[in-house]
Amino acid sequence: MNWHCAMTVTGPVDGQALGVTYVHEHLMVKPQLDDPAYIPYTLQDEEASAAETQSFLDAGGCTLVEMTPLHYGRDPAAYRRIAEKTGAHILCCTGFHKELFMPPWFDEKSDAELYDLLMGEITDGLDGTGVRPGVLKLGTSYEQITPREARSLAIAARVHRDTGIPLSTHCDKGTMGLEQLQALEHCGVDPCEVLLCHIDSRRDTDYAKALCQTGATICIDHVGRELADTDAFRVQMITDLVEAGYADRVTLAGDMGKTDYLPAYGGKPGFAYILTRLYDALLPRIGETALHTILVDNPRRIFAGQP
Repeated sequence: MNWHCAMTVTGPVDGQALGVTYVHEHLMVKPQLDDPAYIPYTLQDEEASAAETQSFLDAGGCTLVEMTPLHYGRDPAAYRRIAEKTGAHILCCTGFHKELFMPPWFDEKSDAELYDLLMGEITDGLDGTGVRPGVLKLGTSYEQITPREARSLAIAARVHRDTGIPLSTHCDKGTMGLEQLQALEHCGVDPCEVLLCHIDSRRDTDYAKALCQTGATICIDHVGRELADTDAFRVQMITDLVEAGYADRVTLAGDMGKTDYLPAYGGKPGFAYILTRLYDALLPRIGETALHTILVDNPRRIFAGQP
């Protein structure tokens, strides 16, 4: 497989075409739990999600990485329709979330069967659609890696090694990043090949720097939650990371898989926020070159293997 191209929902795309990229978003998602607490985290209006995607393009965006995994309500056929309707590049994923959201059949399958399942999705496509994933996901719980998660991580590491598919992780509330890297390295995965998401949620810049120092890439993706001061803490965190020499280890996204965050669903600030209000707050602090590195160069390296 040639991972010098990014695998989008409409087929492979040269990395140079990816442009401005949010590396962790959700377009169609429905957590598979009978718990009313997750109703706000359900996005099932394809037209609204397409409108939000269009607002991202209108603000100067180009590529969205849709990180809804197995048993979390992913809809690859809808992602493809949204891409075709709007012209956006969209990547979607295979892999498993943290233990809370793992499918009920996870324990019934052997490691070999789970490996074959993920390999089949990569080679043949997702859910009978022919849409192939552009990234592999794994997740861990808050302040712990459970035995099931450790098993999922080891299987994901093997799939990544055997295919070269990009690897992105869920760090619950920003935790367990170092532990994930240690476990993956034990399984033969170089930290430089790993994207760790939700790191800003821990609100610890020294911790973020420690992750970058390993060679891993981190995602600052809980922006848009503190609109009164335009995410002042995260603006400072990104500034500190850039000043420490880690611009090439940072990516951005909103992880806006919730109706409260999307104007097309009646919320705010929406997909345009990073490229408008947040961009304007970051520009005088870190400059255009660092912003281009964070929004364009780093995602291209991760998802298309192109420096």
